[in-house]
Amino acid sequence: MKKNIKGAISVTVALTAGAAAAEDMPNLGNLTQGDPFFYTADQSIKADDGQSKLLGTGRPTRTHSQIPHLPVYIGYMSTNYTYRFITVAEQVLTMIGEGKHGLWRVQENGTIREYLKPGAKGLAPGADPLAPENLATVRQDYASYLPSEGWDGYRYPDQQVDAEGRLTFIDLPVTHPKYEGKYAEHVPIDLPNFYCTMSENDFPYAKLAMDFAFSQPGANQVGPLGKRAGLDIKENYTRVLQLTQFPDARSWVNIGQSGQDALHVDWKPVDASRTQVEYYLVERPFFNKPYLFLMAVFDNPDNDDFRYVRPDGAYWDDLPSKDGLKTEVTLAPRFHLEGGETAEAVGLPLYGVHHPNRAAFNAGGACPLKGGDWGRYPDTSGGSGWPTQYEEVTPLCDAVLVDLKFYANLDGRDWNDPHKYLANAGVGTRQVQYTVQPGTYGTFTDPYNVARGATNPQQMDVPETVTITYPTVEAPVDYVQVPAPAEEYRVAEPAPSTSCRPIPG
Repeated sequence: MKKNIKGAISVTVALTAGAAAAEDMPNLGNLTQGDPFFYTADQSIKADDGQSKLLGTGRPTRTHSQIPHLPVYIGYMSTNYTYRFITVAEQVLTMIGEGKHGLWRVQENGTIREYLKPGAKGLAPGADPLAPENLATVRQDYASYLPSEGWDGYRYPDQQVDAEGRLTFIDLPVTHPKYEGKYAEHVPIDLPNFYCTMSENDFPYAKLAMDFAFSQPGANQVGPLGKRAGLDIKENYTRVLQLTQFPDARSWVNIGQSGQDALHVDWKPVDASRTQVEYYLVERPFFNKPYLFLMAVFDNPDNDDFRYVRPDGAYWDDLPSKDGLKTEVTLAPRFHLEGGETAEAVGLPLYGVHHPNRAAFNAGGACPLKGGDWGRYPDTSGGSGWPTQYEEVTPLCDAVLVDLKFYANLDGRDWNDPHKYLANAGVGTRQVQYTVQPGTYGTFTDPYNVARGATNPQQMDVPETVTITYPTVEAPVDYVQVPAPAEEYRVAEPAPSTSCRPIPG
């Protein structure tokens, strides 16, 4: 067998070059070096340049048609040394990662978990957080997220009472008076979401891009399916961005192999025209640290397989109407498939098909097989997500895979709008006067056309000024400015772990 010496040398050179580059790393937390307009950093218009009549002198900030330049951000995130790349350009975010990434099913139960604030007195064990006499304490002493506390703000399920005899966490329905009625008219939360972790905690290498994206008009807009999954409950989902898949990307559902056991897998593409779906990139505290998660919300208009509300508890009691709500979980919901079939989803007893040996780093490897607080997983008491979720809605680990190939229009408008990006946007008038070098343009001089006496029917005497009238005038695409990055993100430090879930010490 002939050895490929040339290939081996190439790999060695590449690795050596990579090692040398690592000694002089760029600021990975800010690949634009603090300048989202880095693409004009080497441009400067001189006073004697005719373009100065259009743009002034110095570094340009807009185009010749007076349309402002837009910021560009570049970032990335990872779990388990698998990377997803974020770009923002022309107010379009793209997220490109791996194909066929595994998702788990979880469903919100209509509650918000609130944790005891540092130094607060809190409630005593046995106290009812729903009782009117405890409202002041609930308002003052508990919060759904304690950013300054980091990991210490979270309490495991077995830590509800601390050494001082205080309730360290309480669960409140979204209708609780603390939330001042903002969810009083909320639709019933009757759909699950299928999710997976996209980032390490604090997502330091994508933070600038995502802080910008989450601040734009197109962000924090939740569609009808997302609302039915509770993704607009701000105390649980701090920031959200609805995504659209690229045309060749799909969600895939495992329907198994005919005649074989459940460990014989086969994923088929979901027909999004018959099984409705909305995709989101969300920020949610996990163990009181912000992470980014990809979430897909499905529903079938022709059946109620995905729908469920537990007929018990404060959230159920407070629903203004219970008519039509489904109160039994469909363990294996059906998906409509491309090609016309319909099939039940088949989950796996594994954490995920891209996780061949999590036991090697003491991180489990089995599917939790129930919903609820992740807690002390890989201890078998752990659930598949958060404490605000139903235990009986099981995760169906990797029954659904998704291609991580998404985009979002951050200004909230699609490019198929006939009035978006018209050239008069920068000047702000329907009529725009163009100044040109006058003359007769379009005269045929090719010998073929001269010999046959052909003339150009589009030949024209173009005057010095030409006025174009547009059908409408709209403002140019704009953006919401965000504060300059904090110093800790100017010098990025490597995340301590890229595991997609915390691993108890």
